[in-house]
Amino acid sequence: MQPQLTFLSPFPPCALSGTSRRPSVASRRQVSLRPCLPRRRRRSLLRLCAAPSSDVPFADKKAALLTALRAVVDPDLGDDIVSLGFVKNIDFRDNGDVSFDVELTTPACPVKDAFRQQCQQLAESLPFVREAHVRMTAQAPRATAELTDANTRSLQRVSNVILVASAKGGVAKSTTAVNLAYVLSRSGARVGILDADIYGPSLPIMVAPEGGTQVRLTDDGLIEPFVRAGVKLMSFGYINPDPAMLRGPMVASMVTQLVQQTHWGELDYLVVDMPPGTGDVQITLGQVLKATAAVVVTTPQRLAFADVVKGIQLLDKLAVPPIAVVESMAYFEAPDTGRRYYLFGQGHGARLSREFGIENTFEVPLMPEINAAGDTGTPITLTTPEDNAVFQCYKRIADAVVQECARIRFGANTVPQAHYDTESGDIVVRIGGANDDDAHVEHIWPAALRRACRCAACVDEYSGAPLLDPGKVDENVRPQQMMNVGNYALAINWSDSHQSIMPWERILTQYRSRRRSTPAPAPEPSTPAPAAR
Repeated sequence: MQPQLTFLSPFPPCALSGTSRRPSVASRRQVSLRPCLPRRRRRSLLRLCAAPSSDVPFADKKAALLTALRAVVDPDLGDDIVSLGFVKNIDFRDNGDVSFDVELTTPACPVKDAFRQQCQQLAESLPFVREAHVRMTAQAPRATAELTDANTRSLQRVSNVILVASAKGGVAKSTTAVNLAYVLSRSGARVGILDADIYGPSLPIMVAPEGGTQVRLTDDGLIEPFVRAGVKLMSFGYINPDPAMLRGPMVASMVTQLVQQTHWGELDYLVVDMPPGTGDVQITLGQVLKATAAVVVTTPQRLAFADVVKGIQLLDKLAVPPIAVVESMAYFEAPDTGRRYYLFGQGHGARLSREFGIENTFEVPLMPEINAAGDTGTPITLTTPEDNAVFQCYKRIADAVVQECARIRFGANTVPQAHYDTESGDIVVRIGGANDDDAHVEHIWPAALRRACRCAACVDEYSGAPLLDPGKVDENVRPQQMMNVGNYALAINWSDSHQSIMPWERILTQYRSRRRSTPAPAPEPSTPAPAAR
Protein backbone atom coordinates (compact mmCIF):
# COMPACT_ATOMS: atom_id res chain seq x y z
CA MET A 1 0.00 0.00 0.00
CA GLN A 2 1.32 3.41 -0.94
CA PRO A 3 0.77 6.40 1.34
CA GLN A 4 -1.46 9.17 0.07
CA LEU A 5 -0.11 12.65 -0.45
CA THR A 6 -1.80 15.97 -0.02
CA PHE A 7 0.37 18.85 -1.24
CA LEU A 8 0.17 21.80 1.08
CA SER A 9 3.26 23.75 0.10
CA PRO A 10 3.43 26.24 -2.77
CA PHE A 11 6.34 24.37 -4.27
CA PRO A 12 5.99 22.09 -7.32
CA PRO A 13 4.72 18.70 -6.14
CA CYS A 14 6.54 15.54 -7.13
CA ALA A 15 4.68 13.05 -9.29
CA LEU A 16 3.64 10.69 -6.55
CA SER A 17 0.35 9.04 -5.86
CA GLY A 18 -1.15 6.32 -3.73
CA THR A 19 -4.36 4.60 -2.88
CA SER A 20 -5.90 3.53 0.35
CA ARG A 21 -6.33 -0.17 0.99
CA ARG A 22 -9.75 0.24 2.54
CA PRO A 23 -11.84 3.01 1.02
CA SER A 24 -15.20 2.02 2.42
CA VAL A 25 -14.80 3.52 5.91
CA ALA A 26 -13.38 6.91 5.05
CA SER A 27 -12.20 7.98 8.47
CA ARG A 28 -10.22 4.78 8.98
CA ARG A 29 -8.01 4.17 5.99
CA GLN A 30 -8.51 6.93 3.46
CA VAL A 31 -6.75 10.15 4.20
CA SER A 32 -9.01 13.11 3.58
CA LEU A 33 -7.77 16.07 1.59
CA ARG A 34 -6.54 18.94 3.71
CA PRO A 35 -7.33 22.60 3.06
CA CYS A 36 -4.66 24.63 1.32
CA LEU A 37 -2.51 27.08 3.24
CA PRO A 38 -3.99 30.55 3.77
CA ARG A 39 -3.12 32.96 0.96
CA ARG A 40 -1.05 35.20 3.25
CA ARG A 41 1.02 32.23 4.39
CA ARG A 42 1.62 31.09 0.80
CA ARG A 43 2.86 34.58 -0.19
CA SER A 44 5.19 34.61 2.81
CA LEU A 45 6.69 31.26 1.84
CA LEU A 46 7.11 32.33 -1.77
CA ARG A 47 9.06 35.42 -0.68
CA LEU A 48 11.15 33.20 1.57
CA CYS A 49 11.99 30.82 -1.27
CA ALA A 50 12.99 33.70 -3.54
CA ALA A 51 15.73 34.76 -1.14
CA PRO A 52 19.31 33.41 -1.46
CA SER A 53 19.95 30.34 0.67
CA SER A 54 22.60 32.04 2.79
CA ASP A 55 20.18 34.84 3.69
CA VAL A 56 17.41 32.54 4.94
CA PRO A 57 17.41 32.09 8.73
CA PHE A 58 17.43 28.55 10.09
CA ALA A 59 14.03 28.94 11.73
CA ASP A 60 12.47 29.98 8.41
CA LYS A 61 14.16 27.13 6.55
CA LYS A 62 12.91 24.66 9.13
CA ALA A 63 9.38 26.06 8.95
CA ALA A 64 9.36 25.82 5.16
CA LEU A 65 10.71 22.26 5.25
CA LEU A 66 8.11 21.13 7.77
CA THR A 67 5.37 22.77 5.74
CA ALA A 68 6.47 20.84 2.66
CA LEU A 69 6.73 17.54 4.56
CA ARG A 70 3.16 17.86 5.81
CA ALA A 71 2.22 16.55 2.38
CA VAL A 72 3.34 13.06 3.44
CA VAL A 73 0.43 11.40 5.24
CA ASP A 74 0.57 8.10 7.09
CA PRO A 75 -2.40 6.16 5.65
CA ASP A 76 -2.84 4.05 8.78
CA LEU A 77 -2.64 6.77 11.43
CA GLY A 78 -4.57 9.27 9.31
CA ASP A 79 -2.26 12.23 9.83
CA ASP A 80 0.85 13.78 8.28
CA ILE A 81 4.31 12.85 9.48
CA VAL A 82 4.97 16.33 10.90
CA SER A 83 1.86 16.38 13.08
CA LEU A 84 2.68 12.84 14.21
CA GLY A 85 6.13 13.99 15.35
CA PHE A 86 8.02 11.72 12.97
CA VAL A 87 10.40 14.42 11.62
CA LYS A 88 13.42 14.92 13.88
CA ASN A 89 17.02 16.19 13.94
CA ILE A 90 16.80 18.69 11.07
CA ASP A 91 20.22 20.01 10.07
CA PHE A 92 20.87 22.57 7.31
CA ARG A 93 24.42 22.84 6.01
CA ASP A 94 26.24 25.75 4.39
CA ASN A 95 26.45 23.98 1.02
CA GLY A 96 22.66 23.84 0.73
CA ASP A 97 22.24 20.24 1.92
CA VAL A 98 19.72 19.26 4.56
CA SER A 99 19.51 16.09 6.63
CA PHE A 100 16.74 14.91 8.91
CA ASP A 101 15.33 11.76 10.48
CA VAL A 102 11.89 10.27 9.92
CA GLU A 103 11.17 8.23 13.06
CA LEU A 104 8.44 5.66 12.34
CA THR A 105 6.50 3.59 14.84
CA THR A 106 8.20 0.38 13.65
CA PRO A 107 11.26 -0.47 11.55
CA ALA A 108 9.08 -2.94 9.60
CA CYS A 109 6.85 -0.20 8.20
CA PRO A 110 5.86 -1.42 4.71
CA VAL A 111 5.86 2.12 3.25
CA LYS A 112 9.15 3.33 4.68
CA ASP A 113 10.91 3.30 1.30
CA ALA A 114 8.08 5.32 -0.23
CA PHE A 115 8.25 7.74 2.71
CA ARG A 116 11.99 8.21 2.18
CA GLN A 117 11.58 8.92 -1.52
CA GLN A 118 8.70 11.33 -1.01
CA CYS A 119 10.46 13.21 1.80
CA GLN A 120 13.59 13.55 -0.29
CA GLN A 121 11.73 14.85 -3.32
CA LEU A 122 9.64 17.29 -1.31
CA ALA A 123 12.70 18.64 0.52
CA GLU A 124 14.65 19.04 -2.72
CA SER A 125 11.74 20.96 -4.26
CA LEU A 126 12.64 23.83 -1.91
CA PRO A 127 14.83 26.35 -3.78
CA PHE A 128 17.31 26.72 -0.90
CA VAL A 129 17.93 22.92 -0.68
CA ARG A 130 20.59 21.40 -2.95
CA GLU A 131 20.34 17.81 -1.71
CA ALA A 132 18.29 16.10 1.00
CA HIS A 133 19.55 13.22 3.13
CA VAL A 134 16.71 11.32 4.80
CA ARG A 135 17.42 8.77 7.52
CA MET A 136 14.61 6.33 8.32
CA THR A 137 14.61 5.39 12.01
CA ALA A 138 12.11 3.79 14.38
CA GLN A 139 10.95 4.34 17.93
CA ALA A 140 12.59 2.27 20.65
CA PRO A 141 10.44 -0.71 21.67
CA ARG A 142 8.31 -0.12 24.72
CA ALA A 143 5.47 -2.02 26.32
CA THR A 144 2.04 -0.72 27.21
CA ALA A 145 1.48 0.58 30.73
CA GLU A 146 -0.16 -2.66 31.86
CA LEU A 147 3.11 -4.59 31.54
CA THR A 148 5.35 -2.37 33.65
CA ASP A 149 5.27 -4.43 36.84
CA ALA A 150 7.71 -6.82 38.49
CA ASN A 151 6.06 -10.01 37.24
CA THR A 152 6.40 -8.99 33.58
CA ARG A 153 9.74 -7.19 33.67
CA SER A 154 10.98 -9.38 30.82
CA LEU A 155 8.31 -7.86 28.55
CA GLN A 156 8.84 -4.21 29.43
CA ARG A 157 10.68 -3.52 26.16
CA VAL A 158 8.41 -5.56 23.88
CA SER A 159 6.25 -3.26 21.78
CA ASN A 160 3.77 -5.69 20.22
CA VAL A 161 2.67 -9.19 21.21
CA ILE A 162 1.02 -11.07 18.33
CA LEU A 163 -0.92 -14.23 19.12
CA VAL A 164 -1.10 -16.74 16.25
CA ALA A 165 -4.12 -18.74 17.31
CA SER A 166 -6.57 -21.38 16.21
CA ALA A 167 -9.23 -23.27 18.10
CA LYS A 168 -8.47 -26.28 15.87
CA GLY A 169 -5.20 -28.19 15.56
CA GLY A 170 -3.44 -29.19 12.35
CA VAL A 171 -4.12 -25.98 10.43
CA ALA A 172 -0.45 -24.94 9.88
CA LYS A 173 -0.55 -22.48 12.76
CA SER A 174 3.10 -23.01 13.70
CA THR A 175 4.15 -22.68 10.06
CA THR A 176 2.32 -19.36 9.87
CA ALA A 177 3.84 -18.09 13.13
CA VAL A 178 7.42 -18.96 12.19
CA ASN A 179 7.28 -17.58 8.65
CA LEU A 180 5.49 -14.43 9.81
CA ALA A 181 8.26 -13.86 12.35
CA TYR A 182 11.08 -14.25 9.84
CA VAL A 183 9.42 -11.97 7.29
CA LEU A 184 9.08 -9.31 9.99
CA SER A 185 12.74 -9.81 10.88
CA ARG A 186 13.86 -9.43 7.27
CA SER A 187 11.84 -6.22 7.11
CA GLY A 188 14.08 -4.73 9.79
CA ALA A 189 12.15 -5.48 12.98
CA ARG A 190 13.50 -7.05 16.16
CA VAL A 191 11.47 -10.24 16.58
CA GLY A 192 11.03 -13.11 19.01
CA ILE A 193 9.03 -16.34 18.79
CA LEU A 194 7.43 -18.03 21.80
CA ASP A 195 6.20 -21.60 21.31
CA ALA A 196 3.43 -21.82 23.90
CA ASP A 197 2.47 -25.43 23.13
CA ILE A 198 3.83 -27.57 25.97
CA TYR A 199 2.37 -30.91 24.85
CA GLY A 200 3.32 -30.67 21.19
CA PRO A 201 6.00 -27.99 20.67
CA SER A 202 6.79 -27.40 16.98
CA LEU A 203 9.52 -24.75 17.17
CA PRO A 204 12.42 -27.17 17.89
CA ILE A 205 11.66 -28.99 14.62
CA MET A 206 11.00 -25.91 12.50
CA VAL A 207 13.89 -23.71 13.68
CA ALA A 208 17.30 -25.04 14.72
CA PRO A 209 19.02 -22.46 16.99
CA GLU A 210 22.55 -21.27 16.39
CA GLY A 211 25.00 -22.74 18.88
CA GLY A 212 22.78 -25.54 20.16
CA THR A 213 20.23 -25.56 22.97
CA GLN A 214 22.40 -25.17 26.05
CA VAL A 215 20.40 -23.18 28.62
CA ARG A 216 22.08 -19.99 29.82
CA LEU A 217 20.95 -17.56 32.49
CA THR A 218 21.41 -13.82 32.87
CA ASP A 219 22.75 -12.17 36.04
CA ASP A 220 19.11 -11.56 37.02
CA GLY A 221 18.28 -15.26 36.72
CA LEU A 222 16.33 -14.99 33.47
CA ILE A 223 16.72 -17.52 30.67
CA GLU A 224 18.60 -16.28 27.62
CA PRO A 225 16.48 -17.06 24.56
CA PHE A 226 17.94 -19.15 21.78
CA VAL A 227 18.69 -17.35 18.51
CA ARG A 228 18.53 -18.08 14.80
CA ALA A 229 19.34 -15.35 12.26
CA GLY A 230 18.68 -12.62 14.81
CA VAL A 231 15.25 -13.94 15.86
CA LYS A 232 14.96 -14.87 19.54
CA LEU A 233 13.41 -18.28 20.23
CA MET A 234 11.89 -19.96 23.24
CA SER A 235 10.10 -23.31 23.53
CA PHE A 236 9.66 -25.94 26.19
CA GLY A 237 10.94 -28.40 23.59
CA TYR A 238 14.36 -26.70 23.57
CA ILE A 239 14.69 -27.01 27.34
CA ASN A 240 13.19 -30.49 27.75
CA PRO A 241 12.89 -32.69 24.64
CA ASP A 242 11.02 -35.40 26.58
CA PRO A 243 7.19 -35.57 26.47
CA ALA A 244 5.48 -33.23 28.92
CA MET A 245 3.32 -35.34 31.25
CA LEU A 246 1.58 -32.50 33.08
CA ARG A 247 -1.96 -31.74 34.18
CA GLY A 248 -3.78 -28.62 33.02
CA PRO A 249 -2.95 -26.20 35.88
CA MET A 250 0.73 -27.15 35.71
CA VAL A 251 0.79 -26.53 31.96
CA ALA A 252 -0.59 -23.02 32.44
CA SER A 253 2.05 -22.39 35.11
CA MET A 254 4.79 -23.68 32.81
CA VAL A 255 3.71 -21.39 29.97
CA THR A 256 3.62 -18.42 32.34
CA GLN A 257 7.18 -19.17 33.40
CA LEU A 258 8.32 -19.32 29.78
CA VAL A 259 6.84 -15.87 29.24
CA GLN A 260 8.01 -14.16 32.40
CA GLN A 261 11.40 -15.82 32.91
CA THR A 262 12.80 -15.34 29.41
CA HIS A 263 15.07 -12.36 28.83
CA TRP A 264 13.40 -11.03 25.70
CA GLY A 265 15.17 -7.67 25.71
CA GLU A 266 14.12 -5.13 23.07
CA LEU A 267 11.60 -6.53 20.59
CA ASP A 268 9.33 -4.83 18.12
CA TYR A 269 7.23 -8.00 17.80
CA LEU A 270 6.89 -11.11 19.94
CA VAL A 271 5.05 -13.75 17.89
CA VAL A 272 3.35 -16.33 20.11
CA ASP A 273 2.52 -19.72 18.59
CA MET A 274 -0.55 -20.58 20.65
CA PRO A 275 -1.66 -24.15 21.38
CA PRO A 276 -4.98 -25.15 19.80
CA GLY A 277 -8.18 -24.88 21.77
CA THR A 278 -9.99 -22.38 23.98
CA GLY A 279 -9.03 -23.61 27.42
CA ASP A 280 -6.97 -22.77 30.46
CA VAL A 281 -3.66 -22.16 28.68
CA GLN A 282 -5.17 -19.78 26.15
CA ILE A 283 -6.97 -17.80 28.87
CA THR A 284 -3.83 -17.63 31.01
CA LEU A 285 -1.71 -16.40 28.11
CA GLY A 286 -4.29 -13.78 27.20
CA GLN A 287 -4.20 -12.44 30.75
CA VAL A 288 -0.42 -12.53 31.20
CA LEU A 289 0.73 -11.26 27.82
CA LYS A 290 -1.73 -8.36 27.33
CA ALA A 291 -1.41 -9.08 23.61
CA THR A 292 -1.67 -6.33 21.03
CA ALA A 293 -3.54 -8.40 18.45
CA ALA A 294 -4.11 -11.90 17.10
CA VAL A 295 -3.81 -13.68 13.76
CA VAL A 296 -6.34 -16.50 13.39
CA VAL A 297 -5.30 -19.51 11.28
CA THR A 298 -7.78 -21.89 9.70
CA THR A 299 -8.37 -24.19 6.72
CA PRO A 300 -11.20 -24.11 4.12
CA GLN A 301 -13.35 -26.85 5.67
CA ARG A 302 -16.68 -25.94 7.23
CA LEU A 303 -15.66 -27.56 10.52
CA ALA A 304 -12.62 -25.30 10.69
CA PHE A 305 -14.84 -22.24 10.17
CA ALA A 306 -16.92 -23.20 13.20
CA ASP A 307 -13.72 -23.35 15.26
CA VAL A 308 -12.65 -19.95 13.91
CA VAL A 309 -15.87 -18.48 15.26
CA LYS A 310 -15.16 -19.99 18.68
CA GLY A 311 -11.60 -18.65 18.58
CA ILE A 312 -12.77 -15.14 17.70
CA GLN A 313 -15.28 -15.21 20.54
CA LEU A 314 -12.54 -16.24 22.99
CA LEU A 315 -10.25 -13.46 21.76
CA ASP A 316 -13.10 -11.01 22.21
CA LYS A 317 -13.49 -12.06 25.86
CA LEU A 318 -9.73 -11.65 26.34
CA ALA A 319 -9.87 -8.16 24.75
CA VAL A 320 -7.39 -9.24 22.05
CA PRO A 321 -8.49 -7.99 18.62
CA PRO A 322 -8.11 -10.50 15.75
CA ILE A 323 -6.63 -8.44 12.92
CA ALA A 324 -6.20 -11.10 10.22
CA VAL A 325 -7.37 -14.55 9.20
CA VAL A 326 -4.95 -16.85 7.35
CA GLU A 327 -6.48 -19.74 5.45
CA SER A 328 -3.86 -22.46 5.03
CA MET A 329 -4.02 -25.13 2.32
CA ALA A 330 -6.54 -22.93 0.52
CA TYR A 331 -5.86 -24.35 -2.94
CA PHE A 332 -3.30 -26.17 -5.05
CA GLU A 333 -1.92 -24.55 -8.17
CA ALA A 334 -0.78 -26.97 -10.86
CA PRO A 335 2.79 -26.05 -11.87
CA ASP A 336 2.30 -26.92 -15.55
CA THR A 337 -1.01 -25.16 -16.22
CA GLY A 338 -1.34 -22.69 -13.33
CA ARG A 339 -4.88 -23.88 -12.73
CA ARG A 340 -6.11 -23.74 -9.15
CA TYR A 341 -7.75 -26.73 -7.48
CA TYR A 342 -9.67 -26.13 -4.24
CA LEU A 343 -9.06 -29.54 -2.73
CA PHE A 344 -10.88 -28.83 0.53
CA GLY A 345 -13.61 -26.55 -0.82
CA GLN A 346 -13.86 -22.79 -1.02
CA GLY A 347 -12.90 -20.88 2.07
CA HIS A 348 -14.76 -18.42 4.25
CA GLY A 349 -12.82 -15.18 3.84
CA ALA A 350 -15.79 -13.21 2.49
CA ARG A 351 -18.08 -14.52 5.21
CA LEU A 352 -15.62 -13.62 7.96
CA SER A 353 -15.27 -10.14 6.54
CA ARG A 354 -19.04 -9.69 6.32
CA GLU A 355 -19.98 -11.12 9.70
CA PHE A 356 -17.04 -10.08 11.87
CA GLY A 357 -15.52 -7.21 9.92
CA ILE A 358 -12.09 -8.87 9.61
CA GLU A 359 -11.03 -7.58 6.22
CA ASN A 360 -7.45 -8.89 6.30
CA THR A 361 -8.09 -12.40 5.03
CA PHE A 362 -5.32 -14.31 3.24
CA GLU A 363 -5.09 -17.57 1.36
CA VAL A 364 -1.90 -19.62 1.61
CA PRO A 365 -1.84 -22.34 -1.07
CA LEU A 366 -0.53 -25.84 -0.72
CA MET A 367 3.18 -25.48 -1.47
CA PRO A 368 5.35 -28.56 -0.86
CA GLU A 369 8.44 -26.40 -0.39
CA ILE A 370 6.94 -24.71 2.70
CA ASN A 371 6.55 -27.96 4.61
CA ALA A 372 9.84 -29.35 3.32
CA ALA A 373 11.73 -26.32 4.63
CA GLY A 374 9.97 -26.48 7.99
CA ASP A 375 11.11 -30.06 8.56
CA THR A 376 14.78 -29.12 8.01
CA GLY A 377 14.99 -26.59 10.84
CA THR A 378 15.36 -23.68 8.41
CA PRO A 379 12.13 -21.78 7.60
CA ILE A 380 11.63 -21.04 3.92
CA THR A 381 11.22 -17.30 4.52
CA LEU A 382 14.68 -17.19 6.07
CA THR A 383 16.52 -18.19 2.89
CA THR A 384 14.20 -17.61 -0.07
CA PRO A 385 14.60 -14.42 -2.18
CA GLU A 386 12.15 -11.64 -1.44
CA ASP A 387 10.65 -11.82 -4.92
CA ASN A 388 9.78 -15.49 -4.41
CA ALA A 389 6.05 -16.30 -4.42
CA VAL A 390 6.24 -17.98 -1.00
CA PHE A 391 7.98 -15.01 0.59
CA GLN A 392 5.53 -12.56 -0.97
CA CYS A 393 2.62 -14.62 0.34
CA TYR A 394 3.79 -14.20 3.94
CA LYS A 395 4.98 -10.64 3.26
CA ARG A 396 1.38 -9.57 2.59
CA ILE A 397 0.35 -11.06 5.93
CA ALA A 398 3.23 -9.35 7.73
CA ASP A 399 2.44 -5.96 6.17
CA ALA A 400 -1.16 -6.18 7.35
CA VAL A 401 -0.02 -7.12 10.86
CA VAL A 402 2.39 -4.18 11.02
CA GLN A 403 -0.22 -1.70 9.84
CA GLU A 404 -2.97 -2.94 12.13
CA CYS A 405 -0.69 -2.98 15.19
CA ALA A 406 0.38 0.60 14.46
CA ARG A 407 -3.24 1.69 14.26
CA ILE A 408 -4.13 -0.11 17.50
CA ARG A 409 -1.29 1.56 19.41
CA PHE A 410 -1.16 5.00 17.83
CA GLY A 411 -4.26 5.59 15.72
CA ALA A 412 -7.06 5.84 18.28
CA ASN A 413 -8.71 8.82 16.55
CA THR A 414 -9.04 6.91 13.27
CA VAL A 415 -11.36 4.29 14.79
CA PRO A 416 -15.05 5.16 15.38
CA GLN A 417 -16.12 5.53 19.01
CA ALA A 418 -19.58 4.80 20.39
CA HIS A 419 -21.54 5.59 23.54
CA TYR A 420 -25.16 5.28 24.64
CA ASP A 421 -27.05 8.56 25.01
CA THR A 422 -29.65 8.06 27.75
CA GLU A 423 -31.50 11.26 26.84
CA SER A 424 -32.19 10.38 23.20
CA GLY A 425 -32.06 6.61 23.65
CA ASP A 426 -29.68 6.34 20.67
CA ILE A 427 -26.24 4.87 20.20
CA VAL A 428 -24.07 7.85 19.25
CA VAL A 429 -21.09 7.09 17.02
CA ARG A 430 -18.26 9.59 16.65
CA ILE A 431 -16.26 9.21 13.45
CA GLY A 432 -12.86 10.91 13.42
CA GLY A 433 -11.72 13.86 15.50
CA ALA A 434 -10.73 14.04 19.14
CA ASN A 435 -14.15 15.29 20.31
CA ASP A 436 -17.72 15.64 19.11
CA ASP A 437 -17.14 19.20 17.88
CA ASP A 438 -14.49 18.06 15.37
CA ALA A 439 -16.03 14.72 14.46
CA HIS A 440 -18.86 13.46 12.30
CA VAL A 441 -21.58 12.07 14.57
CA GLU A 442 -24.20 9.45 13.75
CA HIS A 443 -27.25 8.35 15.81
CA ILE A 444 -28.35 4.71 15.64
CA TRP A 445 -31.43 3.07 17.12
CA PRO A 446 -30.23 0.25 19.45
CA ALA A 447 -33.05 -2.14 18.48
CA ALA A 448 -31.97 -1.97 14.83
CA LEU A 449 -28.47 -3.18 15.74
CA ARG A 450 -29.73 -5.82 18.14
CA ARG A 451 -32.01 -7.28 15.45
CA ALA A 452 -29.12 -7.26 12.96
CA CYS A 453 -26.84 -9.43 15.11
CA ARG A 454 -25.34 -12.28 13.11
CA CYS A 455 -23.67 -14.31 15.82
CA ALA A 456 -24.10 -18.09 15.99
CA ALA A 457 -27.17 -17.70 18.23
CA CYS A 458 -28.90 -15.40 15.72
CA VAL A 459 -27.81 -16.89 12.38
CA ASP A 460 -27.09 -20.57 11.70
CA GLU A 461 -23.34 -20.73 11.15
CA TYR A 462 -23.66 -23.62 8.69
CA SER A 463 -26.71 -22.78 6.56
CA GLY A 464 -26.83 -19.02 7.07
CA ALA A 465 -30.55 -19.17 7.94
CA PRO A 466 -31.83 -16.54 10.45
CA LEU A 467 -32.51 -17.92 13.94
CA LEU A 468 -33.62 -14.66 15.53
CA ASP A 469 -37.17 -13.41 15.14
CA PRO A 470 -36.81 -9.59 14.89
CA GLY A 471 -40.31 -9.14 16.32
CA LYS A 472 -39.23 -10.72 19.60
CA VAL A 473 -36.54 -8.09 20.22
CA ASP A 474 -37.72 -5.49 22.74
CA GLU A 475 -38.15 -2.03 21.21
CA ASN A 476 -36.39 -0.55 24.24
CA VAL A 477 -33.38 -2.87 24.26
CA ARG A 478 -30.25 -0.89 25.05
CA PRO A 479 -26.49 -1.48 25.28
CA GLN A 480 -25.17 -1.94 28.79
CA GLN A 481 -21.53 -2.00 27.74
CA MET A 482 -19.74 -1.20 24.46
CA MET A 483 -16.08 -1.54 23.54
CA ASN A 484 -14.05 -1.52 20.35
CA VAL A 485 -12.67 -4.83 19.16
CA GLY A 486 -9.40 -3.72 17.61
CA ASN A 487 -9.96 -1.52 14.57
CA TYR A 488 -12.75 -3.34 12.90
CA ALA A 489 -15.79 -3.94 15.12
CA LEU A 490 -17.85 -2.95 18.12
CA ALA A 491 -18.62 -5.43 20.91
CA ILE A 492 -21.95 -4.83 22.67
CA ASN A 493 -23.43 -6.36 25.83
CA TRP A 494 -27.20 -5.86 25.52
CA SER A 495 -29.81 -5.38 28.24
CA ASP A 496 -31.43 -8.68 27.18
CA SER A 497 -28.18 -10.50 28.20
CA HIS A 498 -27.13 -11.02 24.58
CA GLN A 499 -23.63 -10.26 23.28
CA SER A 500 -22.83 -9.08 19.75
CA ILE A 501 -19.78 -8.24 17.68
CA MET A 502 -20.87 -5.72 15.05
CA PRO A 503 -18.45 -4.76 12.24
CA TRP A 504 -18.07 -1.00 11.84
CA GLU A 505 -18.30 -1.55 8.09
CA ARG A 506 -21.88 -2.76 8.41
CA ILE A 507 -22.86 -0.34 11.19
CA LEU A 508 -21.82 2.73 9.24
CA THR A 509 -23.22 1.67 5.89
CA GLN A 510 -26.54 0.03 6.83
CA TYR A 511 -27.67 1.43 10.17
CA ARG A 512 -26.37 5.00 10.39
CA SER A 513 -28.94 7.72 11.21
CA ARG A 514 -31.63 5.15 12.08
CA ARG A 515 -33.95 6.38 14.78
CA ARG A 516 -36.92 4.90 16.58
CA SER A 517 -39.35 5.88 13.83
CA THR A 518 -37.34 3.93 11.27
CA PRO A 519 -38.30 0.26 10.87
CA ALA A 520 -35.39 -2.05 11.52
CA PRO A 521 -34.35 -4.06 8.46
CA ALA A 522 -34.17 -7.81 8.67
CA PRO A 523 -30.66 -9.29 8.77
CA GLU A 524 -29.14 -10.08 5.40
CA PRO A 525 -29.04 -13.82 4.72
CA SER A 526 -25.60 -15.31 5.06
CA THR A 527 -24.04 -17.23 2.23
CA PRO A 528 -24.33 -20.93 3.17
CA ALA A 529 -21.03 -22.57 3.92
CA PRO A 530 -19.87 -25.11 1.35
CA ALA A 531 -20.43 -28.73 2.16
CA ALA A 532 -17.62 -30.48 3.98
CA ARG A 533 -15.59 -32.90 1.92
